[in-house]
Amino acid sequence: MIGLSDPFTVAGLDPKGLAAKLGISPGERILAINGVQLLDEIDFAAQSSEEFLLVRVLAKDGAVREVEGQREYGVPFGAEFEARQPKRCHNNCVFCFVYQHPKGVRRELLIKDDDYVFSFVHGNFITLTNLSEAEFQRIIDERLSPLYVSVHATDPDVRVRMMKNPKSGKILEQIDRLCRAGIEIHTQLVICPGWNDGPILTKSIRELSERHPGVATIAVVPVGLTKHRERLPDLRVFTREDALAALDEVHRFQRDLAKRLKTRLVFAADEMYTLAGEEVPPAKAYEGFPQAENGIGMLRRTIDRWIAGEDTVLARNGNRERVAIVTGTSAAPTLERLLAERPPATADARLCVVRNEYFGETVTVSGLLVGADIERALGSVGSFDRVLLPSNCLKEEEVILDDRTRNDLE
Repeated sequence: MIGLSDPFTVAGLDPKGLAAKLGISPGERILAINGVQLLDEIDFAAQSSEEFLLVRVLAKDGAVREVEGQREYGVPFGAEFEARQPKRCHNNCVFCFVYQHPKGVRRELLIKDDDYVFSFVHGNFITLTNLSEAEFQRIIDERLSPLYVSVHATDPDVRVRMMKNPKSGKILEQIDRLCRAGIEIHTQLVICPGWNDGPILTKSIRELSERHPGVATIAVVPVGLTKHRERLPDLRVFTREDALAALDEVHRFQRDLAKRLKTRLVFAADEMYTLAGEEVPPAKAYEGFPQAENGIGMLRRTIDRWIAGEDTVLARNGNRERVAIVTGTSAAPTLERLLAERPPATADARLCVVRNEYFGETVTVSGLLVGADIERALGSVGSFDRVLLPSNCLKEEEVILDDRTRNDLE
């Protein structure tokens, strides 16, 4: 039997939702719905969507009661829950970003998660090495598809060496089992120079492509290294030459696979193109952007929205504002070119390029910017009326990695 997670503790309520009408209060816990104990978000979504609900509730004083009600069309259950602790990862990957934080960061940033529920619900990448047999079977029985899987290398010896887990060498067996069950898989290969590039990268792409359509996409991503790598394996920073070599291999496979499978299947991260000094491909080359949240095509989307006038810095109330646009160093050349070629007509926009002193200048993406570095950079660009922050550097549109908030910057 799969181990049960903690019951769902209510953090907030929609006053118009069913939970409020049933008399459920913040701080109380939902133990079961319609007699089904809740394992996780998947069980809750399935049971709370039923028309008639019998909800077992644990009050703050320890008393248990049952309340029942009928859902009306368009009325949500209306409860927000405290964050569930994810299943932990027991790998020790040589490139794990969790080990590369400075001392003193908030605890949640040091949690190594490898949770198949988060993969199915939120698109988090998992390794499949931490799945029990019962969990594997549940994925199949309940058709939890798609899943997002960090492969890194299909070669068993290389994957074991990179992940320091003897179970990790069975990745192709696990993928085959999921594919046979009809589970769609989006994969990623985080490339560490000297470890899984070159012939190993070629082998990984070839063996994953042989499992299409079960393997729906393959993302090739450069390793991210911070300056906080004391007592960690010696890894080399990804260089322009590494990026060019990886792109050559990706593009070679794309040409072949597009002819044979009618899909490019394998895609390179935006950071590969910026590091190589090459233009990101047109939108059609991303085939619907299935891994945009993994940095695959995000820059192309930004370019196209800007050109179409959908992502410009519009002034408010007819006033011509001075606007600072915050970005990391990776996307800076592209945004500088857009500002020069197509400056917004309704605002005086200026790019604020933030160098990452928190993690080190080898970390160049906007999603890993912190408040202290943003604040420092803004202080050097002069006065302005408004600041545009990259949405991917904010948690829930408010909190930055170093616990500063939008209000703090304001």
